Amino acid sequence: MVTLDAGISISWAPDPDGSYDHGMRHHQREEDEFRQRIDRATPAIEVRFDALESEGHAFVVPSDPAFRHRAQRGTSSGLPSLELELACTPVLTDEALAALTADVAKLVVETEPAARPAPPPTPPRVAQPPRPWWRFW
Repeated sequence: MVTLDAGISISWAPDPDGSYDHGMRHHQREEDEFRQRIDRATPAIEVRFDALESEGHAFVVPSDPAFRHRAQRGTSSGLPSLELELACTPVLTDEALAALTADVAKLVVETEPAARPAPPPTPPRVAQPPRPWWRFW
């Protein structure tokens, strides 16, 4: 399993209308970007795991009940941070796990995100006509 974390939290100050939609939109865009990065890097990651399988490693799928207690975890430094979680036999050495984590992080983090679509245009505000000077209420 590959997990990305931006490690940064945005302010949840309300929008001018009192909603928190901008924060939700920000995190949704971030999640979509991370998913796209992982999706684009998946073929190269699979090649790395295929090489490990050809060396004699057998991997356990995350849905297997044994995965949780057998899983090894590696974490990369930097932003976004990446966590790699896997279970295999024979288990990887600490050095091999660190190298694999670094390889996967390089593949995912260096993958350029897709260009973001332009935000929808903001409708223009229609100015209210000035009130006559004798109508001030």
